[in-house]
Amino acid sequence: KRAVIIGDPMQLSHITSLRKGSDQQLLEKYNLVEDFATWAYSYNSLFDLATSVVNGDNIVNLKDHHRSHADIIEFSNQEFYEGYLRIATKYENLNLIEDEENAVKWIDIEGEVHRPNSGSAFNEMEAETVIAEIKKLVFEKSYKGTIGVVTPFTAQVGLIDRLISQDSELSSELLKHDFLVETVHKFQG
Repeated sequence: KRAVIIGDPMQLSHITSLRKGSDQQLLEKYNLVEDFATWAYSYNSLFDLATSVVNGDNIVNLKDHHRSHADIIEFSNQEFYEGYLRIATKYENLNLIEDEENAVKWIDIEGEVHRPNSGSAFNEMEAETVIAEIKKLVFEKSYKGTIGVVTPFTAQVGLIDRLISQDSELSSELLKHDFLVETVHKFQG
């Protein structure tokens, strides 16, 4: 009789493996189109559906952000949340790199993007640079916190995973860091 649907319209929209229209065909097959056309999951997430049918008074916006350093979340806060997020991160719980001033660092790597006929894209030079940065973190800077790598492409995830598994010393060290490499959608939320 009751449900709580949690989502964030400012984050990436849902991804479904359902082909566009295939859920519509199922609705038609079972004569449900008239009453449930908006339920087409290939077009709408459950969050989209819920926000379209509830009274605005029943929507609760969470304002406190607990997961990131202000240097990281402040861009999103200004660009997408109109500055209404309150940064409530407990910095004493973060594992910081002692000699680094910035929480965000940009390294411009061009390399060559490979896009096979089937599958996603990857860039070997970028992946090798990511591995080099991870090695600096764990071996030179003795970083003790968790490490995550975010990339838009599944093939890049696979390449970085392969490169790490080929280096037994690095692979072993990353077990201590709860290392995770995933796509943007897997990390989201």
